Amino acid sequence: MSDFLEVLYERTSAEHFDSATPISVQEIKELISEACQAPSAFNIQHWRFIAVTDERIRERLKGTTIAPNQERVANAPLIFLILGDLNGYKRLEGILDETVHAGLLPREVADVWLTMANGMYGSDPRLARDEAIRSGSLAAMTLMLAAGNRGYVTCPIGFNSVQVMEILSISEQHVPVMMLTVGRPASGNNARRPRLPLDQVLAFNNSPE
Repeated sequence: MSDFLEVLYERTSAEHFDSATPISVQEIKELISEACQAPSAFNIQHWRFIAVTDERIRERLKGTTIAPNQERVANAPLIFLILGDLNGYKRLEGILDETVHAGLLPREVADVWLTMANGMYGSDPRLARDEAIRSGSLAAMTLMLAAGNRGYVTCPIGFNSVQVMEILSISEQHVPVMMLTVGRPASGNNARRPRLPLDQVLAFNNSPE
């Protein structure tokens, strides 16, 4: 395991992966368990994951992204598709019951949360979509850090969501949030690129310029 700040500051979008070194099913499960520690609204946990290890499916997914990303998709031994469940709030009642039984939330508060969530997401599909994407993004970033902690490199990949949904038979209930390549590093990866200075991204008590 690595020091958190080391993982944070050394993480970069890798270009080259060791395709000959697979990632075990057990470690995939451990990575997802760690990714699921991310926060979500009402603790709905909207995130869902597809782990792609089949070389034939990776080859098909390669065609859903731009040319500079295709080598990454073809060579990474593992690709995660992070999805957001648009109906995630429908499972909230069971989640809240478990939370109440664990003594972590008063029943009256849980009932208020349930009413609020059903009202917010059940009546506003755009809000439900935004929340699913937001939660999926938080889980994806947590997953990248969890992978880095285990010595893996990652790269978030842009993709054609319609094609990805067709290839992986993803239902309309789920919105694709991110494609993430994962593997051991191969030679040729670049060091981390510079970040903007703080005075260009941080403002106090007012809008940034």
